[in-house]
Amino acid sequence: MASTLHHRAYRRDIEQLAVAVVDNRRPMRAMMRAMLAAIGVGRVEIYESPANALSAMPQTAPDVVIAAGAMQPFGGVELVRFMHRPDSEPLCFVPAMIMSAHAKPDLVAEALQAGAHQVLLLPTSAGTLFRRLDWLMNDERPFELIDDHYVVSGLEEQLALSTPRPTCAPGAVMAAASAVPAAAPHAVKRRAG
Repeated sequence: MASTLHHRAYRRDIEQLAVAVVDNRRPMRAMMRAMLAAIGVGRVEIYESPANALSAMPQTAPDVVIAAGAMQPFGGVELVRFMHRPDSEPLCFVPAMIMSAHAKPDLVAEALQAGAHQVLLLPTSAGTLFRRLDWLMNDERPFELIDDHYVVSGLEEQLALSTPRPTCAPGAVMAAASAVPAAAPHAVKRRAG
């Protein structure tokens, strides 16, 4: 098997796309189904648990998986890690989004390290979901095998960009500003004419 491969949704049209939603909350499953239908997704499969999804998806592999971050008996990050093992074909090349109302930096890093393409912040809208799927269908970054599972190529750069920036207290800004000498007034030079 090649060391870098494109994901299943690459260059697909939205009406051809098969999306699997994995969430143990009935209202969220219903809302996601409605939004995906509204934006014209071709096929939507709904799974109440990650265990059900892992047993059913290999028979009719989706093009994209959207999974809740927190579920039982394991969450969306673990689901993606299971899916992206080389022995999980055809699921190992299915791109994934983790959805969460609390997209903290730790969750984002865990999701990307597991092989997810994105973290979808909840609540969301059909427009946002469409833009995320459109971006994903045009994302040409291949998967690469790192350790025991496939991740999106360029993972280290992505994680470096998503690390929290240091925060600065307002008092420190004022102290730093007062330490800078005042600038001399600008002299206006006139041209001799």
